[in-house]
Order: sequence, then C-alpha cells, then structure tokens
Amino acid sequence: MYLVQLTLAPAGDARPPAEAELKQALHAAAPNIVEHVSVHTQTRPHLVVSLFLRAASLNEAEAAAKRIWQHAAASCTPLAAWSLRRAEVPLHPYDVE
Repeated sequence: MYLVQLTLAPAGDARPPAEAELKQALHAAAPNIVEHVSVHTQTRPHLVVSLFLRAASLNEAEAAAKRIWQHAAASCTPLAAWSLRRAEVPLHPYDVE
C-alpha cells in the first residue's frame, strides 16, 4: 500500500468541493485499489488529498493516482474547477543521527 498525495489547484476563485463528495468521487473512480481518502482542508491556496492505494510499486501508485483524479474530475462537476498539480508519494529523509 502507498500513500499518494494529490495537490489540486483551483481555477480562479473556485471554492473547494464538499469533502464527502470529493472522497466519494475519488473512491468510486477505482474502488478496487483505493483503500482510504483523506482531505486536508487547511492547505491553502492548494488543496491536498491523500490517497491510500493498493499498488505493486511507487511508480504504479503515482500513475494510478493520476488516472483516479482524471476519472473523478471528469465524472464530478465540482471537481472540474480544480486541476492536478502533483500526484506523488511523499518521501521523507531518514534521520541518520
């Protein structure tokens, strides 16, 4: 399982979609691999959404997250006002001390 974070940018002054609607649209886009969706509403001006995905590799997870966003944005009108800036697994450096 991988955590992939989507960074979404609004078109103009678009308001964030309802959290429940966003979660439902993303989960419905690929219910066989989306394990959990978490929306981080405190991140401005961009919206960050965490997807927990079942995938065989990091690259596969990031590619799947992009496809999931594209499908969700095409099928859910409020998401059409937002564009995907990044879909990536957050990498954290190890503390070597």
